[in-house]
Amino acid sequence: MQQLELKEPATFATEFLRQTQLQGFGALSKRDLELLVYVLLERDGAIDRNASNHSAAALLRITPAKLRALRSDGYARWRQLVAEPSDAALRRILGNVLTEANLRAGSRHVSERSRKDGFLAVRVEHPDDRLQFEQAVLDAGALPVYERNREVLAVRFDTLVALAERSGFLQPDTEVVVKELRKLAPGSEELADLLKKDVTKLRWEDARAALNSLGAKAVSSSAEGGLKSLLKLVFPFLP
Repeated sequence: MQQLELKEPATFATEFLRQTQLQGFGALSKRDLELLVYVLLERDGAIDRNASNHSAAALLRITPAKLRALRSDGYARWRQLVAEPSDAALRRILGNVLTEANLRAGSRHVSERSRKDGFLAVRVEHPDDRLQFEQAVLDAGALPVYERNREVLAVRFDTLVALAERSGFLQPDTEVVVKELRKLAPGSEELADLLKKDVTKLRWEDARAALNSLGAKAVSSSAEGGLKSLLKLVFPFLP
């Protein structure tokens, strides 16, 4: 059995004592104390926030269902202890859920029809991260879609592009995007159509349409290499 080990024991203990003192000694219920300890464990890094529910549950010797409840209720009760700017939170979440391994795992939970329609399967296990990602999708003008698994969202590629624009991850620079598309898809029909126009008069809407079309094709054809490159263009901070 792997043993939990605090990275900063003094900080953990200080915050725990501070919160119990603020609430009044003995005022916190057993459940509140459980939630406080769990949130502090994730804040400390003793439990990786990006860890799967299964692996985090194994560390605590509880069921994944109980672990999900700890995460969901814990962040609702003690959010002030792990507050972060919304753009930083979204960057962290996307950096974790848009990895090749995670997308590959999620693809098993989305139908072939949805994939052909350009829906990308995004697995978000942490309940609080999933809520934040859902809200980002809503803010981008789309709706979160679930199919076979509550932890896997089906998201269209053009929704991710809209999300990236809204959050400032993708700058509407037509020349830069066209230059990158030349490298990523030099023989594509989308790029050929784009270059038929006067490059100096190309609008951002033209570049975005080509990017969305190429992304939808990469998703429907399950072309992992091409999809990874396009996602990195949309979200430059991805590894």
